[in-house]
This record gives sequence, C-alpha cells and structure tokens, in this order.
Amino acid sequence: MKKVYLITEYYHQNQNTTGYLLGKLYETFNEQSDIDLTLIAKKDLNCPEYSNAHYINAKEPDKRSLIKRFLYELVISIKFLIKTLRVVEKGSIVFTGTTPIFLLFVLYFVKKVLNFKWVLLVHDVFPENLVPAKILKEKNFLYKTAKWLFDKIYASADEVIVIGRDMKELIFQKTNKENITIVQNWIDPSDVGIEIKQNNQILKELSWNKDDTTVFQFFGNIGRMQGVGIILNAIKKMENLHLAKFIFIGNGAYVSELKDQIQAIGSENVRYYGSLNQQEKTKGLNACDIALVTLAEGMLGLGVPSKSYFSMAADKPILAIMDQESEVADMVRTHKIGWVASPDDENKLAFILDQIVLSRHQLELNSSRAILEQYYSEQVAMDKILKIIAKIN
Repeated sequence: MKKVYLITEYYHQNQNTTGYLLGKLYETFNEQSDIDLTLIAKKDLNCPEYSNAHYINAKEPDKRSLIKRFLYELVISIKFLIKTLRVVEKGSIVFTGTTPIFLLFVLYFVKKVLNFKWVLLVHDVFPENLVPAKILKEKNFLYKTAKWLFDKIYASADEVIVIGRDMKELIFQKTNKENITIVQNWIDPSDVGIEIKQNNQILKELSWNKDDTTVFQFFGNIGRMQGVGIILNAIKKMENLHLAKFIFIGNGAYVSELKDQIQAIGSENVRYYGSLNQQEKTKGLNACDIALVTLAEGMLGLGVPSKSYFSMAADKPILAIMDQESEVADMVRTHKIGWVASPDDENKLAFILDQIVLSRHQLELNSSRAILEQYYSEQVAMDKILKIIAKIN
C-alpha cells in the first residue's frame, strides 16, 4: 500500500473551482484499496472535516491588495511547512498543486529532508504568469532571479501534471525533463444540469429568456488575467448589439472596472449580475446561449480556463477568446463546439459576435457535453492520475 499526502489550500467543491478539482481527487484517492491517504488542507467551516485529514487555520486574503495577498501567501505557507514536517512520513508520496505560491518553496526544501516523491499538479506557471499580470517585467532582476528559483523547484518534482499541451511545452522549457503528463481539468458532467433557456431563473429575472436574442455569458473569476476588457471593447463596436445580450457572473479584482465599463457602454443589453455560490453553478452556467471563455494576450501556456469544461457540462457552445494555439482554442476547433477569436483584435471579435448573432440558428455544432463526456470527463482524468501514482516506486 502506498502512503499518499494530498496537500492543498482548497479541498471541497463548496469553495471554488480548485476545491472542486482537488475534492474530486481526494474522493478518488480515498476509494483506492492500495492507497493510504492523508489530507493536509486549510480549514473551512463551510466544508466537511474528514477523519484522515490535518487542518491549518488561515483567513481568506483580500485579493484586491497585492501586499495583503503576499502576506497571506507567506503566512499560510509557513503553517503548511510546520504541518508537513510534523505529519508527512519519509519515503511517502506528496501530491500538491501550485498554490499557495510559497508552498512550492516549502516542498522544495522539505523534500530534501523527508525524501518523499513529489507529484506536482500545475495550474499556475510562476513567475511567467506575473508578466501578463503586470506585476513583474521580464527584464527585471527580480523576475530573472524568481525564474531561476522556480525553474529549479518545478524541475525537482518527480512527476509533473499539466492541464494543456501549450503548458506542457512551457514547463519542458523550464525543467528539460520528460516527466510531464497532460491531464485536462476534470469535470463530472452529472454535477451540472442542463436547463432550457426559457426556464432559467436568471434569464427569466432579466426577461432575457426568449429565443429572439442571443445571450452571451462570462462566468467565473473576473480577474485581470481573464481578458474581460477586450469583450467590453468589442461590444462597443458591434453593429447588432440590439440582437444580443451580455451577462457577466462572478467576482474578482476586475469587477470594479467591469462595472465602470458597462456603465460607460450605457446599454440595458449588457449586465453585471454579481456572483453565485458553488451550489448555484447549474443556474449560472445555463444563463446563456453562448459561453465566453477568455485568456488575456500573453497567457499562452500559463493557464487553462476551467470554466470551459463547466460550460461544456451545461452543453453550451464556446466562444474562445485567446491565443489560437492554446489548449481550449484547439479543443473548440478540433471538436467543432464553437468559435475562436484572438485576444488582441477587438474589431475582429466584434465582427465574430455580430456573425454569431445573425447566424446562430443556422450553425451545426457538436454537443459540447457529449465531447466532455467522451474526452474530458472526471473518469478519464482520474485513470491517468492513478497510473502516475502506480508507477512511482
């Protein structure tokens, strides 16, 4: 039997998307007769406490303040360090994600002491992702130093799991190692229901539930690296905005600017709805005809929007606004479940939006939910991860 420690800030679907993904992983590991699992996670009063878990206490950070978030990341990582040294056995397997950021430093050094095998699930590529976020510049000495450190950290993992082909190429450039496996974000389709547009509570509330207009929706984290700004700029240039509706659902650092831009557009056809809790995701994901999925310019290889797969579970076509070579853009094209637009050309995006509005009912697209079930389901992903665990000696 293999001793496995799952170390994560979030561990349950009630929390956020990371919690959903790692929660599914916890359940899968826990069901295996040949795995002795221990969870090390941040305590959350809104989530169940497991008997095979050790918890640390930490307050949620203020994501609007970089300084407060930095301090939070530092404090929680120190707490994880103490707990890891106390709990993790020598020679075991440790499975983690890439947050909190300083946890990577903790595990890099603790691994030398406890000699465990480290499986690293990469959702964030540091420090490269801090460049498009405009926190660091590539020519900056601090960036170069951070890159040298993080390259060593990523290379120290025994097995690396990435969530897209573009990310695999970037991680290989950092590590020059062949221990990288692609496992796309896993979604259980049964966790998201399918609703008829006319019956959706949100659309009924807005009187947008008729089929005479096309409803576009942005759902999830409204952050600075999501590229929401280009959508708003493109909306201003549309010729057929009167035939379209745009709804933004979620929370994040960009919400204040989003509200200001929507107000400046001055159209009742563009709304910010607010955020929903995880239990309301079916209602939120179904509040549209087309799901908008974005990645800002410069984000190629640095992230894969998990909202793509949730929208597929709701059987929504996807307009992917991102680099043509990104994981989601490739998926949308390959399986014919939507459209792809560049994140740096708002005029072209406005044209595509207009074309979708005018021809949506004439298009023949594949069912995105059927594609999800066949190629990107939870079972497909879990089988890949269990094979990785099985081959570790």
